[in-house]
Amino acid sequence: MTDHESGVAVTFHPQTWTDSAGAAHDWDRKQLLPAEGRDPVTYVVPLEDGTDEDGTVYPDESYEANQLQAHPAAPDWVREWDGPYYVTTESVSEG
Repeated sequence: MTDHESGVAVTFHPQTWTDSAGAAHDWDRKQLLPAEGRDPVTYVVPLEDGTDEDGTVYPDESYEANQLQAHPAAPDWVREWDGPYYVTTESVSEG
């Protein structure tokens, strides 16, 4: 992106399954925990790739937002991640 362009910040949250009912869950999720050794990572995609036809940023954890895992702007390890995950999104302006 060039100066003064807008985009969508995509945060990829890698997860791992757990069988422990006593474990602390991220956002009260059942059987999912943040993946050990992999912190969430944020990357920016062009506005047109992270919004619907009305220009609304895809909602967190929606099917469309989760598809941004495979975006070319995502780090290689994110695109290759085959475990559970969720994606959060936020509109950003660069300037």
